[in-house]
Amino acid sequence: MTTDRTPGPADDPFGAPDVERLVGDIDLDPYLGRTDAHAGAALADPVPTDAGTPPLLTLRDLATDPRFPELFARALRAAGPDFRELFPRDATPVLREFSRALAYALEATEQAAGDTAKVEEVVDFARHLGADHRKLELTRRHHDTFGEALVGTLRHLAGPGWDDRLETTLRTAYAVLSAALREGEAAATGPARVGATVVEVDRPTRDVAVVRLITDVMIDYHPGQYLSVLTPYTPAVWRRLSPAVPSNPAGQIEFHVRDVPEGTLSGPLVRSVSVGDRWVLARPLGHLDVDRTEPFRDVLMVAGGTGIAPLRCLLVDMMRFGDNPRVHLFYGARHPGDLYDLPTLVDLASTAPWLTIQPVSEADEDPWWAGARRELPRTLHRRQTGTLVDAVTGWGSWADRQVLLSGSPEMLRATVKGMVAAGTPRENILYDRP
Repeated sequence: MTTDRTPGPADDPFGAPDVERLVGDIDLDPYLGRTDAHAGAALADPVPTDAGTPPLLTLRDLATDPRFPELFARALRAAGPDFRELFPRDATPVLREFSRALAYALEATEQAAGDTAKVEEVVDFARHLGADHRKLELTRRHHDTFGEALVGTLRHLAGPGWDDRLETTLRTAYAVLSAALREGEAAATGPARVGATVVEVDRPTRDVAVVRLITDVMIDYHPGQYLSVLTPYTPAVWRRLSPAVPSNPAGQIEFHVRDVPEGTLSGPLVRSVSVGDRWVLARPLGHLDVDRTEPFRDVLMVAGGTGIAPLRCLLVDMMRFGDNPRVHLFYGARHPGDLYDLPTLVDLASTAPWLTIQPVSEADEDPWWAGARRELPRTLHRRQTGTLVDAVTGWGSWADRQVLLSGSPEMLRATVKGMVAAGTPRENILYDRP
């Protein structure tokens, strides 16, 4: 009989013993009676502070120190089991996002220099975050404990440079932001969470899953928006996914997910999702939309990979109208076989004379390891080979169009930069940050 076990020193001379590895994975702070995760562990090189620097900017510098996410994650784990359930095992990516949001709030408040209207913009920003955080179902105790952990972490980073001025400023700023977060939570309408059941899974390519679900109750979202999604494949990891079909009374919803290398959720989801799985969906966000103000302005859509989902959702919704602006859609991927949604788009275009589709692939042929692929339909315009930004700008500046982009962060950056350089007014370009 054989048993599975973690390799020990006998198997790997460079590996830690089994017991040592196991203990290293366990957060022992709560069991050792420590109330401060950083007690007795002064940093050898604390963040320098200057008494002449405004306290809000000093706090910003502390919150953006590269060590902050890991130290704050440790403090939250020590704060209690609630936070260990709210955050994924590796909470540093989430806390890096928090670090950026906190830095913005602190710096914008300092720059406001007492201007009430500018300070209100920061408070509105916090209210918006609070509406999104309803999905976490936080209590007042969560907010208070989170604040104490934040104070302890920044104090630890400052070391001997921490003083009453910084403490008072941080506690005051956090009290205002926390109150605004709770206001946003209270003001939001509709259910904080909606359950959904996977009813169909399609894998058109080796690294893409098209997942269709039925929600327990209808979610009323606008075409082009995205939803926060919680799945059973990576506990406590929320991700933003864009529906590929408009909201409907039947509760039908479809998401496209690509297996991103080193992705926390995408890999486990694409490999593991199956019919019957239960997901949790939360409040819709985003503002990707077609301006239908008359007289119509023609539309340019640019989609990379699974970024086709929200744009296809907009196209399906436009089919409801008898009159539409002309839409030119550039749909790109790395290889021709990765243009998995082209058949659906061709079907839409067959009954929509206002829609033109231009396929684009960076490579002219699929690699040998991609395996068999579905035959792609013909389109009015032959597939171009090259990057999306080169294909789009090769047709001109599109300066008279409303431009909608959707894709990876790298694709968005390259396309915006290239189009602006080609003469597209930046204010004409609309996209949601992933």
